[in-house]
Amino acid sequence: MTTRPLFQKTYSTALHREGGRFFLLAFFAGMLGGSLGMPFLHVQPSAGVVVAHALLMTLYVVCPVMLGGMAQWFLPKLLKGEGMALPTASHAGFVLLAVGVFLLPVMPYGGLALWALGMLALAVNVLATILEMRSITFRAFPPLIWAFVGSALSVLIVAPVLLAFLVRSGFAGGGATALLAVLHGGVEMSLLSVPSLGIIVAALLPAKAERGMVARCAPYAFGVMGLVPVLCWADHLFGGLSSTAYRVGLVVGLAMPCLALLGAFLGDMWRARLPSGPVASWASGGLVLLLAGWILMVLGGVQSLPFGLSGAASHQLVMFGSLLALGAAFYAWCSAGLAQHNKGLVFFGSLHAFVTFIGAVCSVMPQLALPAVILMTASLVMFGLVAGRLWYALLVARANIRAELECKG
Repeated sequence: MTTRPLFQKTYSTALHREGGRFFLLAFFAGMLGGSLGMPFLHVQPSAGVVVAHALLMTLYVVCPVMLGGMAQWFLPKLLKGEGMALPTASHAGFVLLAVGVFLLPVMPYGGLALWALGMLALAVNVLATILEMRSITFRAFPPLIWAFVGSALSVLIVAPVLLAFLVRSGFAGGGATALLAVLHGGVEMSLLSVPSLGIIVAALLPAKAERGMVARCAPYAFGVMGLVPVLCWADHLFGGLSSTAYRVGLVVGLAMPCLALLGAFLGDMWRARLPSGPVASWASGGLVLLLAGWILMVLGGVQSLPFGLSGAASHQLVMFGSLLALGAAFYAWCSAGLAQHNKGLVFFGSLHAFVTFIGAVCSVMPQLALPAVILMTASLVMFGLVAGRLWYALLVARANIRAELECKG
């Protein structure tokens, strides 16, 4: 499989189960959230169902995989350390998130509170690992580590503020729909965009450009994207920040760093050759969808957009772009676990990326609802096939290791 050396060199077999369970949890949350959003399963959806669908797809998929799964797969090797600093925090975070997935559709406030507590544990674990377990200097950090830092800082601010809002709104008798209004906007875009851009840059950036413009821009871009939007959101929620200042803060804290990072990325890619393979296919599709979502967000006030699109489609495109970025990380991990089946995995992974990308595009067009359901269902089945094949390969490898130890004994 042809991919960036970053993903090839940072796979950790010792932590494959620890990180893999977060991917399985996100896979289940995505299936549950997607099923709640299918129109033929409910004629008149309640407010709780709508909220559960939105929160499952936005919060319970991208964030746990980034700070739970990917952190345990790649972070120790990137830092040249021995492991994660607080493994107990990872276990506690997984338990809280797993309970929250089941609780969210029936008790949105309780499920969201468990998400905040679980993600807080994962964020503390990531930051502690970066500070305490590293064997390299901050200046030598690759861009993906700075994406971990930005994501963890966002969660570190969002989680306690969200818990405070849940307590205040719960005592005031707020409904489930109030959660969507609170989480929609800058905080949502920050939680989705920071990890997605980190994965995409790491998957597409050539090895010879590893210390180029992106590496110099990444600390500032991911730091601003991780802090400024959520701080503006917190002040707007509990303080006296006006709506106009809030929108300006989002542009300064989210749009400008994204543009700067993409400009640095294009500068590094000017004379380089694009990588190939399923990882690059997933990352390229994710980048296209993210850019389309940001453009639609800027053009949200335009009355007529092509293909029946509206400004509300920006949220869906950014969410699907984040999911394709996670697909790149998933296939990067699979490339190490299924090293003996590279040729078949290259074709299957590229086909899977194409099916998912077309399904995501169809999902934002009301007139293509039926093809979208068919394609996204096929994508979920393909994810299950790859995960099952990888699980079988890991079982065979473990059995072979046991047999060798018994022979030596």
